[in-house]
Amino acid sequence: MVNMPQFRLREASVFSRQIKTRMPFRFGRSTMTQMPILHLRLKVEANDGTVLTGVSASGIPPLWFDKAAGKTHADNIQDLSISLRLALENYMQLDQAPVWFLHKIAEPITRKSAAAKGLNDLTAGFGVALVDAALIDAACRHTGVTFHAGLKANLFGYGADFAAMIPEKPLERIALRHTVGLVDPITDADITEPVNDGLPESLEQVIRHYQAKFFKLKISGDAAASRERLRRIASVLDSQAGDYRATLDGNEQFHDMGEFANFILDAAKDPALQNLWHRTLLIEQPVGRGHSLVDAVAGPLKEVDAFKPVIIDESDGSDDAVVRALSLGYRGISAKNCKGVFRTLHSFRLIKELEAQGQQSPILSSEDLTNAPIFPLHQDLTVAGALGIRHSERNGHHYIIGFDFLSPREREDALREFPTLYRERERGSPVLRIEDGFISLKDLNRNGFGTVSEPDWENLEPVRLPEIPEDVIEERGPQEGANARYTKE
Repeated sequence: MVNMPQFRLREASVFSRQIKTRMPFRFGRSTMTQMPILHLRLKVEANDGTVLTGVSASGIPPLWFDKAAGKTHADNIQDLSISLRLALENYMQLDQAPVWFLHKIAEPITRKSAAAKGLNDLTAGFGVALVDAALIDAACRHTGVTFHAGLKANLFGYGADFAAMIPEKPLERIALRHTVGLVDPITDADITEPVNDGLPESLEQVIRHYQAKFFKLKISGDAAASRERLRRIASVLDSQAGDYRATLDGNEQFHDMGEFANFILDAAKDPALQNLWHRTLLIEQPVGRGHSLVDAVAGPLKEVDAFKPVIIDESDGSDDAVVRALSLGYRGISAKNCKGVFRTLHSFRLIKELEAQGQQSPILSSEDLTNAPIFPLHQDLTVAGALGIRHSERNGHHYIIGFDFLSPREREDALREFPTLYRERERGSPVLRIEDGFISLKDLNRNGFGTVSEPDWENLEPVRLPEIPEDVIEERGPQEGANARYTKE
């Protein structure tokens, strides 16, 4: 039996790694060609007097957390940095407690502070999500217990009853659900400016290279353009992908559910899309978050649900969102570490409780935030595997060659510690190992919260988080330079 550790947060340091894409990734109204990955390093003191490190990281893609009119990528980075600082300041004030207890106290306080600074729900939760993941990492390192085993042993304090809800063993592999972005080449003939780096670029090449059987198709609010693009994608999938499955992602591009219902009703009549519709598992967040959880959505949502279930993603800004969504007729919710590990566990618990009551089981779908190696990818996959989610959207490996941005030491560590997760190439940096459309989780399942070695901190840029303004957010962007440490005496 593993004793539940109690932690006090003593020190926090923040670092950044800038990455560039190998090809542009278009989703919603954003085209990503680069982004920073924030890394958080915590020094915590356990109740046995041990001082140890916990690490987490997350990319900040453009205009996903906050898509408000007039917002820029720099605004998003600034706001998320303020969210992290608020979380750190609140966690730093807490006395020693198990990880879940720290979350329960700090999360509502941080959320209230963030709202007062004008941050939306997703942004408000970002800092808490990073701190929680680093504390979970510290708990796994301190006890030598894996994340799945930790849930079984109530290592984090989330509740002994939760152990019976999760699978007896974590998944040994997870199916890749490949993302088809809005400007991705569909056929080989569509490649006008080839990358020529030995990795697939078109959808046809992805099918040949990875033998992928699951696909996530981005659609835009331009109904005619989306329908025509879906026809072209369906033609390739129907002829080359065999027994495939697909999901659709609207990324909030439709103004309201009535508009989206009209799109679905028209598209469902298209003979060229019949097989695609038959193989579509779900539709993700078609409507902007400001119009997605209102009473008026229920009627048209029921029309869409007659064809395919709809789940929320960007609307999942608080623990209450999933309950509200299900009451309106949505059929599930996405799982992403950037929204918080405990948010995902909360959704999973609710699903299991509804199942136990004999109700229809909601969907918990694993989605990507362009997660790149090491910590963002590993920790996200570890959560999905522990909860038994059998396929996961993965796009970080397709748009980013993550090893290009690692130090030589980090590359060597990753290849040695995770030989079933990565593979070397004759030309270019190592990449994610995908065989027959699957990603192996064996090495992740053996190692704590999916990681072993810490990042090469000397290879990352120290970040000084912005000061928190009293009334309004005026500064823009985290400041790189001498690392600011947040400490508690």
